[in-house]
Amino acid sequence: MDLMPLVAPLMTSPLLYPLLVGVSTLDGVLPMIPSEAAILAAGVFAHGGTPSLWIVVVAAALGIFLGDHLAYGLSRSVFGPRLISRFTHVSRAVAAASRQLDRRPTLLIVTSRFLPGGRVTMNAACGTARVPLSRFTPASAIAALAWAAYTAGLGFLGGAAFVESPVLGLALGLGLSFVIGGIAELVRRRSARREVRPEDSPVAGRGLTPPHGPTPGRVREGACH
Repeated sequence: MDLMPLVAPLMTSPLLYPLLVGVSTLDGVLPMIPSEAAILAAGVFAHGGTPSLWIVVVAAALGIFLGDHLAYGLSRSVFGPRLISRFTHVSRAVAAASRQLDRRPTLLIVTSRFLPGGRVTMNAACGTARVPLSRFTPASAIAALAWAAYTAGLGFLGGAAFVESPVLGLALGLGLSFVIGGIAELVRRRSARREVRPEDSPVAGRGLTPPHGPTPGRVREGACH
């Protein structure tokens, strides 16, 4: 079934922009909403001149920004921990993210946007860890604009590659998004393993004093007292 006759009128309608704001906002708390596909499709059609690529990016970024703060507010409220604890996988991911927020929170918030499931997890972690809005809001704005431009840009490239077939352009954009997201996730996991290795080193396992621990001289001084 060819969906283009149904999709094309929407993609060339002024209603597209508020729709992008809406789906991008709801996607912040309901990940099953296909905001990425909608932004990609808008980017594909933007190659033809309508809709405007720049307005697509701004509308999507605005929705993402609002959705981030909606998720942040919910997770910071009394209902947040209760909702998160109902999903074991989510609660573990949020706990792991929360432990890293004391280091480079802005970088984590921005880069998590490009990881599968990273947006919801990091926003929930920021809320439960009570990251100040003075730090969360600027990072969310940067992340929202970067991800909106990235996603719409992938769609635009797909539309340029398959001018006569928007479906193939959308498929190319989705494929590139999955590949780049998968590579980013692999890099993140390798980095996380490297950070864990020093704690699991043979020196720590044998009960030997690590290099940064107290020196023998200091131990003897404590014994003399």
